[in-house]
Amino acid sequence: MSSPMHRPTCYLWIIPLLGLIFGGIARAADTDGDTDNAHPANASSLTPVGRMITLSDFGAEDLAYLAIPATPPSLGIVLVPDAYGLDDFTKAEADRLASLGYLVVAVDIYNGKQTTDPGDLANLIANLNAATVMKTIDSGIRLFRESPKFRVGHVVAMGWGTGATYVFQSARENKTLDGAITFYGPIVTADHPLEKFTAPLCALYPENDPMATHESVLNFQQRMKAAGNDCEAWFIAAGSGWSNPRNRSYNPTEDKEAWKVALPFIIRIGAEPVKVPKGPSILDKAKDKIEDFFR
Repeated sequence: MSSPMHRPTCYLWIIPLLGLIFGGIARAADTDGDTDNAHPANASSLTPVGRMITLSDFGAEDLAYLAIPATPPSLGIVLVPDAYGLDDFTKAEADRLASLGYLVVAVDIYNGKQTTDPGDLANLIANLNAATVMKTIDSGIRLFRESPKFRVGHVVAMGWGTGATYVFQSARENKTLDGAITFYGPIVTADHPLEKFTAPLCALYPENDPMATHESVLNFQQRMKAAGNDCEAWFIAAGSGWSNPRNRSYNPTEDKEAWKVALPFIIRIGAEPVKVPKGPSILDKAKDKIEDFFR
């Protein structure tokens, strides 16, 4: 069961009794309809179209899986996979979200490399280049911002585990992003400065995780609120890696609970006014002229 921590800014329930009470209320409210429909697996019967693409027109030479809904989308989702890379699970999640009417691109952090060997996988993870991965994610976001065919009004980035770390960074830095969702992602510890994020963040943490304890998450939430950030944080009663069947801690029941948090966040972001891009300021134009003069 998930423990809610939602307020317009940031809030965290960490008292077990209150978590059980309010978690029960959340479940009870859902029983008014079909609770299974909260999971992407229970999506529309309209079949999306999925295909592999390259992001070369948008700043990276990497591969990605594009899932196109059968109905016109109002929101695009950039999926960033966990350490396994662009596997069948990630593509299936893209298809499920597309069945809900969203345009989805799942980026490939290994650019086509796949392996089932634990040693090779460890090698791929160790050799990940943060700058390259961020460039790939930025290209996925640019696809939805700049493509004449696939441009949408809102863009959300979502990642699991390893991918969540980079989505978290996008929420801090990418000004063209409207929202970010992290499944078992990072936090900013008290010994590091915490600035204003550029996008709202919905963060879901494992209930029992030595790296993201209740105390450390609570501290993170308090600091996020103090920095003026729009943030939702939740605990899911499962181990890190609850979404992917390849993980030992895979928990389909709690994965459905996690999606009961993620989908309303996506809906909320999609309902917000579309950002109007600002043109260069007078100072920017002056700076460009000065730089051109010295070229």
